[in-house]
Amino acid sequence: MFTTEKLELKDFYLLEEFQIAYLPGWIPEREFAVALWANPSIEDFLKRKCPVITDFINRIKKENEPIKDNNELAICIKKVLQTCSDILIYNKCPEVYDKLEFHNWDFKEITSITSLDAKIILDGGSGTGHVALEAAKYARYVFAMEPVTRLRQFIKEKAKKLKTDNVYVIDGFLHSIPLPDNFIDVLITSHALGWQLKDELMEFERVVKNEGYIIHCPATVDNPSDQSTHNELLKYSYSFDKYKEADGWKRKYWKKVIKRR
Repeated sequence: MFTTEKLELKDFYLLEEFQIAYLPGWIPEREFAVALWANPSIEDFLKRKCPVITDFINRIKKENEPIKDNNELAICIKKVLQTCSDILIYNKCPEVYDKLEFHNWDFKEITSITSLDAKIILDGGSGTGHVALEAAKYARYVFAMEPVTRLRQFIKEKAKKLKTDNVYVIDGFLHSIPLPDNFIDVLITSHALGWQLKDELMEFERVVKNEGYIIHCPATVDNPSDQSTHNELLKYSYSFDKYKEADGWKRKYWKKVIKRR
């Protein structure tokens, strides 16, 4: 998603515990092991910050020896940074993420489904707050829920600059939303769905009021890699259509929540 020009391996010091926990199964193991052999202080930080990653790091280092060639080391580090560029950018320079073109889709994709006027809105996985701040133009108030500390700070800074006083920034995950049952009128996610999809879908049903709406713009497309997400959403009776982002047509999903009493 991002170039690595602004990134360095020491940016791993910015990661939060939950972000480090995502690394196994995602980060290239040989290259990561080589990078850690050459940077033991980063290894020590990762293990202390997120102890559950210790066995993974020990294994990949056992399976991959250190290298002495500086050019090869640089290539390994570059691949690691490329793989992790998104989570590193979130923490190091969210203003770069904030300027990406994919944010600039038409907000009528939301308001054409249901009115946000005077409603209580949850923007789940808020990122840099694009959806939350747009929804705030209509809503009674908006909860911008974001687990990354630096991004929460960035949303607050943006809201202050815009003199928006009805956005409340909270910490939380889509699979564990820190709000009571039947509290939200409209729940929206954008580019945030699917880390723990089944648990997330159940949480959405819990926090949204009867006859409220859930709307997702996950940036998925009609291809095999996104089909499992699509099928799971259909099981939960979501409708779907296409909407246009900067790099092409994407799927959006929505449903009206009807709860049996």
